[in-house]
Amino acid sequence: MMSRRLSLPFSLLLAAMFLFASCTPKSLAGQNVCIEEHDSIIVYYPEYTSLDLIGSQRVPHGDDILYCCGAAFTAKCLKHFTHDNIRCGHVCHGHFHKGSPEPICTGTFTFYNGKGHFARANTADLHTAADSNGMGFCQVLVIHNGEVIYSDTAKKTFWIRKDYVFRALCEKDGRLCIVESKEKVFYDTFVRYLVEYGVDNAINLDMGGWSHAWYLNNEGEKVETNNAPTRYATNWLVFRK
Repeated sequence: MMSRRLSLPFSLLLAAMFLFASCTPKSLAGQNVCIEEHDSIIVYYPEYTSLDLIGSQRVPHGDDILYCCGAAFTAKCLKHFTHDNIRCGHVCHGHFHKGSPEPICTGTFTFYNGKGHFARANTADLHTAADSNGMGFCQVLVIHNGEVIYSDTAKKTFWIRKDYVFRALCEKDGRLCIVESKEKVFYDTFVRYLVEYGVDNAINLDMGGWSHAWYLNNEGEKVETNNAPTRYATNWLVFRK
């Protein structure tokens, strides 16, 4: 019996291979953002040199920004910006700000001296980041050193019990990436996706009505994802070239 071979143009085959290829350190070279698309998640690997936390109600823009999305929770829907309206302690441009209390913020992410750090919530790490002219924020710590740890307190909150398109800042094999669900899911399902993908660390990023994000594609074009930005946003995680 003769077998039939599916014939596709080489350019389509090459595009398909690129879409589903893993973003290895070698494949990242020369790209702005490498994107992995899986059945349930999309993963963004910016080829960054530094990270910032920008306090602003306006979406940051700039030729040196590779990826931008919401980070810490916002306390109230105010018409003006204030650091006090960002949930929990945070560091912008090397300056520590106390923020407003939020009991479910169980972890911190900091970036300084060219390296990201995931930890259980503590102000010492934030002050270290500030002293090193770095950045940092508090959020729900989901996975730490390979262990799922998001707390019972977090599980009881309203947003955890609703289905959303969720997003997390993650570390996998020593590289930082953004992982988000393709569809609206419950948080337990999203956490399972993170575990199946094999991330070593993961911290939640603000989503729901605050889910606006954009990245710079490899043609130098800005691509917006998810909802239009809310006018009440307060802070943005930024990967820079």
